[in-house]
Amino acid sequence: MTLRFNLLGPLQIRHSGRLVPLGPPKQRVVLAVLLLEAGRVVSLDRLTAAVWEGEPPRSAVANLRTYVNRLRDVLGGHHDRLVAHAPGYTLEVRDGESDIADFTENARQGRAVLAGGDPRAALRHLSAALALWRGAEAEDVPRTPELSSRLAVLAEQRCLAMEDLAQARLSLGEHAEMLHELRETVAEHPTRERLWGHLMLALYRTGDVAAALAAYERARTVLREGLGLEPGPDLVALQRRMLNRDPGLVPAPARRPGPSGARRVVPRMIPSPGDLVGRDREVKELTRLAGETRSPARIVLHGPGGVGKSALARHVLRLLSAGRPGGHLYADLQDVRPGAPPPDPSRVMTCFLTALGVPAERIPWDPVQAAEVLRLRIGDDAPLVLLDNALDDGQVRPLLTACDGCPVVVTSRAMLSTLEGTEHVEILPLPGDAARELLAGLCGTDRTDADPAAANRIAELCECLPRPLRAAGTRLAARREWSLAAFAGLLADERHRMDLLGNGDLPIRESIDADYRVLLSGTGPVDSAAVELFHHLGTAQAVELTPADVARSLACDTVTASAALGRLADLRLIEPVEQARYRVGGLVRCFASEVVRNGRVPGRPAARHPAPGFPGWAVLERPGGRLITQGHAGRPDPERPGAASGPRSGSPPR
Repeated sequence: MTLRFNLLGPLQIRHSGRLVPLGPPKQRVVLAVLLLEAGRVVSLDRLTAAVWEGEPPRSAVANLRTYVNRLRDVLGGHHDRLVAHAPGYTLEVRDGESDIADFTENARQGRAVLAGGDPRAALRHLSAALALWRGAEAEDVPRTPELSSRLAVLAEQRCLAMEDLAQARLSLGEHAEMLHELRETVAEHPTRERLWGHLMLALYRTGDVAAALAAYERARTVLREGLGLEPGPDLVALQRRMLNRDPGLVPAPARRPGPSGARRVVPRMIPSPGDLVGRDREVKELTRLAGETRSPARIVLHGPGGVGKSALARHVLRLLSAGRPGGHLYADLQDVRPGAPPPDPSRVMTCFLTALGVPAERIPWDPVQAAEVLRLRIGDDAPLVLLDNALDDGQVRPLLTACDGCPVVVTSRAMLSTLEGTEHVEILPLPGDAARELLAGLCGTDRTDADPAAANRIAELCECLPRPLRAAGTRLAARREWSLAAFAGLLADERHRMDLLGNGDLPIRESIDADYRVLLSGTGPVDSAAVELFHHLGTAQAVELTPADVARSLACDTVTASAALGRLADLRLIEPVEQARYRVGGLVRCFASEVVRNGRVPGRPAARHPAPGFPGWAVLERPGGRLITQGHAGRPDPERPGAASGPRSGSPPR
């Protein structure tokens, strides 16, 4: 019996094509949240916040269990898909069963081929993605601020897909056919500058220059009155090009491929960086290094996860690409999905060649030959290249060789010190004033100005890292009734910090988990000691470590202890502060504590056994059969009657 979950419109579950009733409104809220986080654990706290606005009832946890059990009844023969996992529940959704997953994948493929210069393929994927929408996201589900903030991410993705589709159609010369639809879309989303730009370009290409310039003035008025902002640089530049009658605004007739079968296209692969706060010094330094003309720049940005390396690199390279004919290439070298291998260099080269217009049948399977084709294809119009989230030197080295002649920026948690001919730039957490500015820009300067001490405390608990700061600011923006002091109090509780900072596309937990899985993949004695040390971080609550401390805790010699500390430092799971002394960040410590409390290794089957003579301890089975005893805090089991529910995440006390 087939199963289908639909959330892009009215919430639905279909059994073999037949709609099934989903129950009362709060039960539908629970289902919507589980679908939005399909395959991931949703804590009872988050479910409570999504179902009840304000202070939840005393019976909230019991009510949630009732809703979950009724949803299992709705699933019928698939009831085992809704699983209890401390500290909450997971809904398992398989490939082809969710309109959210189908939309996301089609939109991703459409954006990729559009960046690679194939608007016709982009049109197919993006049209398929948007055809899945039957109305507003979860339009028949009651809204709470928590749920609304989650659904807003889907709405944003839909807008991006609509913008990409308009760009694809403009590239195919459909400016006249899409004018009416573009006007309607702009009316529905009047603050989307990219849509205004598409409308201006469509009008201009139909010969109505006056209407195109009038559209700019209308956009400027809407942005001023609605947001208090002036149009951004892209829209301003487009208006200036129209005033100057720039011939580049009218597409050249399509040319047949040359004898090589490859179209000459300009790749535009680097994603938009978003807003950048507090990085003026770094932008100047990287612009200087990347703009060096004596030889193509090779720069490695290294620093802890969440520090903003990728956003900084994207910002600088997109700035530099404005005056370059070769465009820019981009590859994310880390797959954060559990169990998924990172993309190998030959796959990255294939993506680059596709983006440069080489037909699939002309791309060699052999990586050495593919590298040679890539060097020839790049030629004199060397694009800027961003290799994002590199794991190690070996992953990057063949790509540097293949992109010989191109300025290349690499981001990595590790320093990648063995790469030849590279500049190494460490990216540090934001200064305190910049961290507060970033937080204020998201949750409101009125709130940070009213309680600067609480704002400072939130920045401190986020370690002045942009990614957790954005997650905190986004959550506060969605909960205007929360005081900053109360939120800082919740963040201070390490048991719940990861959940509070787990917003939307800012996955703090997943980011650390990716490094943890790299650590687990090691097979040598140093790797084993480093894993044991990492688990120790979750029970010892240590702030600083030395080899002597570790040797005592793990009952090993100081040489092994030093090597284990070095391994964690290489992955930026701890930070060196001086010779033979390391600092443990609060977010990493929170994650390590979760591993211990859950009694399992993320991404692997849990193997838990009672440890004789040590009440309250659990034993984790390491790869290779080694058992490690660890403290177990005993998170409540959502399925056990009478289990403690922990603090609720509705309105915190003011």
